[in-house]
Amino acid sequence: MKNARVFFEKNGACKYISHLDLNRVMLRAVGKSRLDIWHTEGFHQHAYITFALPLSLGFASTCESMDFRLLDDHADMSAIPAQLNACLPDGIRVYRCAEAKDKPADIDSAVYAVRMEPMNADDISDKELYSKLNDFLAQPQIITEKKTKKGKKDIDLKAYILDCDLSDADGVGMTLRLPAGSSLNINPSLIVTAFEAYCGAELHADITRTAILTKEGRPFE
Repeated sequence: MKNARVFFEKNGACKYISHLDLNRVMLRAVGKSRLDIWHTEGFHQHAYITFALPLSLGFASTCESMDFRLLDDHADMSAIPAQLNACLPDGIRVYRCAEAKDKPADIDSAVYAVRMEPMNADDISDKELYSKLNDFLAQPQIITEKKTKKGKKDIDLKAYILDCDLSDADGVGMTLRLPAGSSLNINPSLIVTAFEAYCGAELHADITRTAILTKEGRPFE
């Protein structure tokens, strides 16, 4: 068997598909495409697929991945994107398939593109919003509340912002690199919520995950 990894985008209305529903969509697509992949054993056999880093509801992404095992060691993986895309809804597009190299445990961080605008344009201008965002990120600490398995606790978000670039072109935005993986995962919406409280305005944030990186800082493959 060969461990295959497909890379796909999740955009448009499909960013509101939950991870559970995404799993169902992909299972149906795999079944319709007639890919010869490994199935679980037992009474209720089904195609076995896994996702390296589930995406939060409402986020778009250009770098999602899904793993499965091909039964044919000589299968042409270059043909798999077209086979799956023919069975997938608009908003989910597979753009590459290759043999898996990294393990999900190798994931260390993720990069997000965040675009923000006030829900009410009269509350704050883009120029003011950009200025306040600079001041917000310049704080020595950014304390906010984070939900954990054991309840809620205050954390300092500033300590978890690994990289950040701001932009005032075509609205107000930032590119963030944050810890990601099984042991520590910082959701960019935490930063947006903390910034809303800081600037005193309700914001609409459009968030896209653009890269998943390993501990070496290279793209997850």
